Amino acid sequence: MKKSLIGQRGEELAARHLIGLGYTILARNWRSGRQELDIIARDGDQIVFIEVKTRSSRRYGYPVEFISSTKQDHMVKAATQWLMAQGWEGEFRFDLIGILEFPDNPATVTHVRDAFFPFF
Repeated sequence: MKKSLIGQRGEELAARHLIGLGYTILARNWRSGRQELDIIARDGDQIVFIEVKTRSSRRYGYPVEFISSTKQDHMVKAATQWLMAQGWEGEFRFDLIGILEFPDNPATVTHVRDAFFPFF
């Protein structure tokens, strides 16, 4: 399967996972310049910015291990733009979702809440 299709399928599985937990999806693939947020959701009184990584193998490790500090910095920049555009002054957090999907096996979802805290 092509890399872009694997990523799209992973984001769809992540969105379903979040909806199943009671989150409300506010946006998917939201862009601010060159920065992108995979999923923006609401969990109760919090806005949640979610990065999704999907892999079809554990050959190089688990998907959430691929979310670098540089990617986290990009998420913070994009999230700041979204928060300002929306005028949001409430609580927010950053979650990571890793999807492992092997051929002929059900996908596994790893959801890391409050994965990191931005320093402003």
